[in-house]
Amino acid sequence: METTTHQVIDPRGDILLCFPGRAQQQDAPPIATIPTQSDGERRSPELSSPQTVCSALTHHGSSALTPPSSSSANTPNPSATDTVSLRVSSSVLCLASPVFSAMLSGPMAEGRAFRAADSPRPFPLTLPEDDGHVFAILANVIHFRPEAVPFLPSTSTLLALASLVDKYGCAPALLCYGEIWLNRAIEARQAPDYGAFERRCDLLLFAYALDLPAPFALLSWDVILNHRQQLKGETEFGLDLPIPEDHDLLRHDLHGEIAKRKARLRREVHNALMEPVTRVTALLVSYGGESDGKPTCPNAALAMGNYMAFLDSNNLCPWRAQYETDSFSSIIKRALEAAVLANDKAMLKFEACSRARCNCGTMAYGDSVHMAQNLAWSLGGALKWKLGACLDCLKNVGDHRGTCRVEHW
Repeated sequence: METTTHQVIDPRGDILLCFPGRAQQQDAPPIATIPTQSDGERRSPELSSPQTVCSALTHHGSSALTPPSSSSANTPNPSATDTVSLRVSSSVLCLASPVFSAMLSGPMAEGRAFRAADSPRPFPLTLPEDDGHVFAILANVIHFRPEAVPFLPSTSTLLALASLVDKYGCAPALLCYGEIWLNRAIEARQAPDYGAFERRCDLLLFAYALDLPAPFALLSWDVILNHRQQLKGETEFGLDLPIPEDHDLLRHDLHGEIAKRKARLRREVHNALMEPVTRVTALLVSYGGESDGKPTCPNAALAMGNYMAFLDSNNLCPWRAQYETDSFSSIIKRALEAAVLANDKAMLKFEACSRARCNCGTMAYGDSVHMAQNLAWSLGGALKWKLGACLDCLKNVGDHRGTCRVEHW
């Protein structure tokens, strides 16, 4: 079954963009399908406005932001094709896109035919490789029709938009809406279409394509924290992300940059977990005590054993398999919760011994200290640079701190 979708973006538009029939997808952005009418009778169909979506959210919560999640949601229906046509202004297209400017104003065949056309009807321009539903969103944005722009498109639609603006060189025209959509998607991370790890990677790629540094930093930090496959070494930069390394939108080594940032976080978290052990180990060295090499502080040996048992019981040992396959978000959350519990129950309490030549008093700060508190403080220090990759450093190949649009460590 073939349907025809016509939308008048500009009633006085002199271009009729035509998108030949293609299989319909349920994930396509909302656009009304109306019968083909004469130019005088055509009117702009109403799309989902922010007010409409906000009203729906009041009654249905975050589900209004979530497209169909069934396995057939993105499956094309081979029996249904949709031909889309959009009436737009050539002047607006040329202002927003240098590609359309060259196409319609230059020596190309389309431009010569457009300038030679002498008809009150809009000039038909066929774009067979593009999705008309996605292009309708872009056309409504550049024609300043906010009431016709979706409140929050799905991640697949956002990626399709990113590919479209990359093809036609009109990313600046979508910057404001792109940042608004990303902020709304970040707030809607509890919704399935925006909370899954694969969807967050899609949002990261969208922020990269539109050159939005602040959302890119937040989303890359989120990806680093929630990526489950950790690096095996500090210099191993390979990273298994759902974003193909040869993706058409990628122009830089995004995977390598994320891997380096993840390796840094791995070092910081590892040092935070082992910092109490490092401090106690110093007390196991003789400070002028017995000459047979035995520990001078029995309390230090006991404290180290208790702390190592604490790490092992909470799956926080860096050499355990579960630690290596877990996400840093889970590791840090588990460590902080265990540290709070241990501190409340006075576990991991290090007492200074009574030996005159023992230096354990320097760690015990007089009477006692909770090693769980040291762990919490160390983890807080590891998270102090709570930003992911820098988009400016990535695209300029190097560290450009001080001149980047987002301040980072």
